[in-house]
Amino acid sequence: MKNLNIAQDIWKKQYATDFALLDTPQEQIEFLKDLLLKNKENVIKTEKLPQIAPSDVQLTNQINDEFAPRKPTEKEWMKRWDEVNKELVLPVIRNQNHLSFLEDEQELLISKLKIARKRLEVLPTYETHEVQKIPSISTEGGNSSKIVEAKHDDLTILLMNIAENEPDLSGGEVWLLLKKELNRKTRKYDKDEILLQKSSDDFDAIIWNSGRGDSNETRLTKGYLERNKWPAAKKLAKENQANPS
Repeated sequence: MKNLNIAQDIWKKQYATDFALLDTPQEQIEFLKDLLLKNKENVIKTEKLPQIAPSDVQLTNQINDEFAPRKPTEKEWMKRWDEVNKELVLPVIRNQNHLSFLEDEQELLISKLKIARKRLEVLPTYETHEVQKIPSISTEGGNSSKIVEAKHDDLTILLMNIAENEPDLSGGEVWLLLKKELNRKTRKYDKDEILLQKSSDDFDAIIWNSGRGDSNETRLTKGYLERNKWPAAKKLAKENQANPS
């Protein structure tokens, strides 16, 4: 794992804070699975790129064939040598290095995933968190007092509100709805404006205000929303509707 230090540095800069803000091992597992799926996609794309560079003998023969039948000057030949190396060799070296990094990043993510799964295995089967009543805001502006667990963050409460009003939406449709909310002057669901902006370095990510930690800005990816946050919010919303207060 010659790129391990690079992978760890990128983890610290891009993901460590968001990971630390997750409350449960299950959330950490879903977060890591999302990153692993993206890593897998990148590995597949990179593997399709040229990974074997032509040998010096092949390059020499190619250059000689290009100049044939005349014999080039040493200056001409060396100039062409530099050109074919830039055209045919350097891109392959970059591809090889990138693939090597992705493989090391994969190993790092897998090791973190194993740790998160071990933490999940040793958790007690019961929960001791407190429960509090929080007003649930409808799209019409009315308030209804429903049970919302104190451990739920503002994003989960927002998604529960959406689920109560539009329970049949898919995760992909909710993702588009959240992105649309960011462009609204008056937001339909996000009354507290916890959704801050689209991520500048990832098209499939939104930055939202968690109100926790040294930095309030937390990343939500489309994959994590679809596989974890939205299904959980729908389940909680359904439970609220089945047990109205």
